[in-house]
Amino acid sequence: MIEVTRASGEIQLLFVTGRTSGVGRRMESVIASLQARNRGRVAVHRLDADAQPELAAWLGVRSIPTVLFLRDRQPIACLRGRATLEELEQVLERCA
Repeated sequence: MIEVTRASGEIQLLFVTGRTSGVGRRMESVIASLQARNRGRVAVHRLDADAQPELAAWLGVRSIPTVLFLRDRQPIACLRGRATLEELEQVLERCA
């Protein structure tokens, strides 16, 4: 289970992928780069939709990979499919 218990107002990123997703595996390095470049600014969590399909469905995930941006446990932005580091950082800037 994913537990998001950060300080109020902090941006959380939930990377939803699956073991069988080649695009998701290739995005792992993009997510790692985003995390490294924004340490202290955004908390990154990962969800394996193959291991927890009920949770992924409850979150409204319709395609893998999906990146959800959350604030106070509420979704504020979503990117579906392959995304670049630049796209992720642009969304992060808009959410800040």
